[in-house]
Amino acid sequence: MAAFAAPLLVLVACQSTPDSRLYTLAVVPPSGTAQPVHSAPQTLALGSLDLPMLIDRPQIVRRIDGNRVEALEFDRWAEPLADGLRSTLSGDLAARLPGTTVLPVAGSSVGDGTAVLTVTILRFDADATGGVVLDAQWSLSPGGGTGGRKSGPTRETVEVPSGGAGPDAQVRTMSRAVGLLADRITAGVRR
Repeated sequence: MAAFAAPLLVLVACQSTPDSRLYTLAVVPPSGTAQPVHSAPQTLALGSLDLPMLIDRPQIVRRIDGNRVEALEFDRWAEPLADGLRSTLSGDLAARLPGTTVLPVAGSSVGDGTAVLTVTILRFDADATGGVVLDAQWSLSPGGGTGGRKSGPTRETVEVPSGGAGPDAQVRTMSRAVGLLADRITAGVRR
């Protein structure tokens, strides 16, 4: 009987799959002290935030070369990437725009004085070494019929060197890239 049980135990052990590891992006504080600027809007709502289908998936994606990517099957986003990116970018912008209320989601209509930021992510991935490229286009529209002038679209490409090749390091580096994008958007909002 024991002779039959041993191979069965080996077979069961081989069929078990590793547990998924879940990750979230994190808000990165600004490098210096953020100063309020009178040219920034009182309220900023994050409107549409579009992602390419390549990265809009539960798995974390890594670029192998110019034509190939890999989805890390057991390294996954804890929430849809669009939702995590929206909340992280909103938090990064709020940290950089003191005195401005940053709304993570714009409603169907926004009130007077509320500017609406739209962001299209063109690329957001890491290479095999863990270096991250975040290529995005953003524009800012005055809300509530204020008659102000639309700003953009402006294209920003952020490249952050590797903080390590593992998924933990990749996600930390991706968070830093979102913070740097927020720095650039903040500079544009203040103009």
